[in-house]
Amino acid sequence: MPQSYLRNSFFLTLIGTGFVQVVFSIKIVKMIVVNGVVVDDDVLRAKFRCDVERCKGACCVVGDLGAPVTSDEVEIIESLLDKIKPFLPEANQKTIEAKGIYEAHHGSLFLTTVEGRECVFATIDEKGIATCNLEKLYLNGESKFQKPLSCHLFPIRVRQRFGMEALVYMQIEECEAGRACGANENITLYEFLAPALERKYGTNWAKAFLKTAEKINADEQ
Repeated sequence: MPQSYLRNSFFLTLIGTGFVQVVFSIKIVKMIVVNGVVVDDDVLRAKFRCDVERCKGACCVVGDLGAPVTSDEVEIIESLLDKIKPFLPEANQKTIEAKGIYEAHHGSLFLTTVEGRECVFATIDEKGIATCNLEKLYLNGESKFQKPLSCHLFPIRVRQRFGMEALVYMQIEECEAGRACGANENITLYEFLAPALERKYGTNWAKAFLKTAEKINADEQ
């Protein structure tokens, strides 16, 4: 595969799949590019599987803002409000009535939160675990929309690098249980999130990415 290096510049052109080693001053950032999508090296190396019993669904609660959403996702969620409202706690319903289901911040859209805590579509159960009511509708067969892609992909976030989308691994303290679980069960982050990646980029991209990731890891063993 082609290998490219970037020194003292932020200009990069790659076609297809390639290895990239980016030098920022004395810091080296490794990544690959798969069919126009940058993938950070951490995404390939990390072991991860969600352990909700231990993390308590922290990704539905922590953070300054709610989950990132697109305008298309907002439209879909709004169409499901009549179905989902009966599952929501009273505080969540009042938040939706007062603030709506999303807020704008620096040109991006985020789901509303309940007083800066849990997502407005989350319920905290008797064990203190936050669960997603959008996903509950989906699992009950009442909706074809599973949940926002940003939630499905987490702890991967989609950023922009060199004019391309970039997959970045967000290592937050609350996901330590997921890292331990992945290490114990020898599950990589990209394997755990394969369904979400296929949903985001399609079957062909997902197959190309998984093949590339597996080859890289096999070559280094």
